[in-house]
Amino acid sequence: MTSVSSLRGVGKALEQALSAAGFKSLEDVAGATEEQLRQVPRVGAARAKALLAAARADATTAQAIASKPARKAAPRKSGARTPVTRKAPAKATVKPTVSSAAAKTAAVKPKAQAAEKMRKEAEKARKDEKAHKEAEKAKKKAKTKAKAAKAAKKIEELEAKIQKAKEKAKSNAWAKKDKKAKSKDKDKSKNKPKGKTSKKKDKKKAKK
Repeated sequence: MTSVSSLRGVGKALEQALSAAGFKSLEDVAGATEEQLRQVPRVGAARAKALLAAARADATTAQAIASKPARKAAPRKSGARTPVTRKAPAKATVKPTVSSAAAKTAAVKPKAQAAEKMRKEAEKARKDEKAHKEAEKAKKKAKTKAKAAKAAKKIEELEAKIQKAKEKAKSNAWAKKDKKAKSKDKDKSKNKPKGKTSKKKDKKKAKK
């Protein structure tokens, strides 16, 4: 009888649970059903199926080994010994041997070359990434600078427009003032009494 602990996935706790339920050997488990195994604590449907399959497979293997007959030794033939003709030893062909150190060096060399190639590729990739980042940074900087220059130009243009508007408003104000002053003078000259002017003219005539 084979112990139930020989089954795959059966630990100490599960072995104790199976033994308590009456499954003390591998053969007991193999002869059970899934429903019976499911009654054991810590054994679900999937585990019961796996245990049953493993137990039956192991039990079949054990039976096959047990039923296999032992190989009998072949009986020796009695009689006179036949003389054995010894063959001349063949000349050993000497093959050029490569020292173990040289063989190791030859085996390591391709690996070292591959590692060096990978290192160079990684270094190149890092440099390319760094260059790309720097280019992006410079591009952003130039873009920001261009935006700042554009904004400064707009501010200058706006300031020039404001200054122009101020000057125009000032000149318009002066023009209005001049116009107003001229209109006042005109009104004054119109409103002067005519008698006084005639008297002045008479005086001038008398003097003459």
